[in-house]
Amino acid sequence: MNFFEIIAMVLLNAIPIIVLVIPYFFIRKKLAGKIYFRIILAIMIFYLVYWVLPIIFQLGDPPLELELQAGDVGNIGLGIGYIVAHVGSLIALFAYYPLVTLPFIFFIAPFISIIYVRNRIKKEDGTKSEKLKALTYQIIDSPYKKIKADLFKGDWSREKDILKLLIVLLPISLYLLQVLLKITGVQSASITDEANVLGWFIEILFVYLATFIFSLEILLSSQIALRGRYFGENIREQTYKSLYTVGAPISILSIILFLVEDFSSILLIVYFFAYFFMAALIFILFLKIFEPISLIIFIKIINWWKNRKESKKRMNINNVYYGIVFSCLAFFIFFILNNFVFSSAFLLIFGDPESIINSASFSASGSVYLYESLGFDLMNIFNFVALIVVSLIIAVIFLNLTLKFAKSMFLGIITFLPILILLSILFIMLGGNGMINFAPDTFWITGQSSYTSIFGFNFYTLRTAAFNADLSEILYYLAIPYQTTQYILNIIFWSLFIYYIRKNFRVTNVTVDERHLEKVIFSSITEFPSYEDYSKGKIRYLITRSEEVSLDNLTLERDEVKTLLKAVEIEKLLEDLKPTDAKEMERFYFTLKYLYNKSYIDILKQEFSYIFEKAEKQGLYIIYDDGRGIFDYNFAEDYDHDPGIVSGMFSAITSFIKETTKSQELLKTIDHGDITILIEYGKRIFGALFIKGKQTIEVRSSLKELVNTFEAKYADVLADWSGALIYFKEDNKLVENIFKD
Repeated sequence: MNFFEIIAMVLLNAIPIIVLVIPYFFIRKKLAGKIYFRIILAIMIFYLVYWVLPIIFQLGDPPLELELQAGDVGNIGLGIGYIVAHVGSLIALFAYYPLVTLPFIFFIAPFISIIYVRNRIKKEDGTKSEKLKALTYQIIDSPYKKIKADLFKGDWSREKDILKLLIVLLPISLYLLQVLLKITGVQSASITDEANVLGWFIEILFVYLATFIFSLEILLSSQIALRGRYFGENIREQTYKSLYTVGAPISILSIILFLVEDFSSILLIVYFFAYFFMAALIFILFLKIFEPISLIIFIKIINWWKNRKESKKRMNINNVYYGIVFSCLAFFIFFILNNFVFSSAFLLIFGDPESIINSASFSASGSVYLYESLGFDLMNIFNFVALIVVSLIIAVIFLNLTLKFAKSMFLGIITFLPILILLSILFIMLGGNGMINFAPDTFWITGQSSYTSIFGFNFYTLRTAAFNADLSEILYYLAIPYQTTQYILNIIFWSLFIYYIRKNFRVTNVTVDERHLEKVIFSSITEFPSYEDYSKGKIRYLITRSEEVSLDNLTLERDEVKTLLKAVEIEKLLEDLKPTDAKEMERFYFTLKYLYNKSYIDILKQEFSYIFEKAEKQGLYIIYDDGRGIFDYNFAEDYDHDPGIVSGMFSAITSFIKETTKSQELLKTIDHGDITILIEYGKRIFGALFIKGKQTIEVRSSLKELVNTFEAKYADVLADWSGALIYFKEDNKLVENIFKD
């Protein structure tokens, strides 16, 4: 090959990836750009590990020639078509991660988090009912706003922690699995044995490890607390610390044992680790996109657990038929498309699919033609679209319709999915395709070194090839939980993602009595409430005027409309606005409906709620890490303490505790009679809040928000603070905005 042929080969292999990157530069400052960057980065990592890295095992083997038929010689269009199809096949195989694999992790993890919560509750004194009532969490923004805020923030610290822990756990897990195989005698203990499928099973192993780790992240993100004390954050920190301390040396030992067993397997070990690393990177790249839905699932479970008796009473079982009808309708549409559209198209496009599949084998005997490799790539794309994408879209659309009309998430899911599962099993038994795939994957698809002369020179590339990866005995049973549920759970997760991503969230506190408040989280509705829901008042609604509406532009509207719009300038509960007289109530309903249809008002429905005890705030102090006072604020008129004395007290207490206990843990709470002091830390400062009564998650989260906001606002000043207080004189409004009830 001459220089120009080498350049042409590199460009032909690289251009498709370059084409994928180009759109990013036009949208990089938008939310779509932030998401697209993560997707493109994930595809590149997937390409390098899944396709390119396997070449290390093929260095001693000559590349496979993709031969040309007599009529294909010089057909540049065939060559370009092959490159495009090859990239399409790559993207299709990658898309299994966000569409199927990751939803399993993000759906199952909240249920594991509940186990931690349950164990924590058991350790606390009091009745189960009291402890459940004292369970609180923090959710303020809608999934869309949270995704946007997290992606624009650009903080990768959590992702780094997760990645480090996954890497630490891999060698241990892999070696324990290898020992288990050796003890049971199921397979050769040599990881270089061609019959061994550890390379394929490592994907499932990753899923299980990631699910466990993400369950700890949910405890942190939800700010789950019992009686005002965070415990999720502590569980996460202690577990991570323990796994780092114990896991790191054992991981090193596991790698040494691998090499001692068979040093020639070092390349295979490198590949296994790279493959696992790839899966871990893809997982953390999608973490902040999928996490908000996992948080909602977790809080939904908590909310149901706390109010299960009331939830059963509120559930309208008359709506049970919606799930059954929509499930049958979804399967009918899939059946028509699959048997009359896709089946015909499949035979028309591929002609002899068995021959194409056989030619794609890693150890294919005889000649392999370029058109066959093109056919296998197209087959991957076709099967992905027909069996994964289309079935998922149909199922998600009809499950969302079920959730909308059934008016109960639990009722909608348990009536929709069982019918879909039964119909899928029935049609699989009859030899057809089910809408849900229960068949285990039996092939591992990767890249095989090859070349073709379609462009007039030897164009080297990696063709899509497959080899058998049947799981047997113990590996088969270990894979069952994942393989049998992945195509069910992805329907639920993506349905919830679509259902909630369009909703807005609002949080308001409702007075219960002199000592207690109820925090209610509302989400926007998609259709106006029925008169029955409106009149009976079983469902709580929040009414607020749309931001873009101005009364000055509504001069032609009747006075009743203007009065109501003025009343809801500040959000109001429907129960506080609704008249008591029957006729007036009906009239008000239709006025409200008119305003909603004209987009003058937003109506939100209660999603979650919990009751907490009021905390009487006394004084707030922001203190530099060396003990100097920076800023103070008095909430109570009769509260007046010298900030210098308070700052000195904290400096003395923290120094004393560190010296006497040798502990690196930070002091978070001080109880002193009827006064409780809450402390939250930043990088260079910490905040101390004096309150009367019990601490609550609300005041602690507000204190944490203030510390983070204050430190971000004055980052340059605090980096090397001279002691001048002039910078911080105007921050009373900041405190009042964050600590408003």
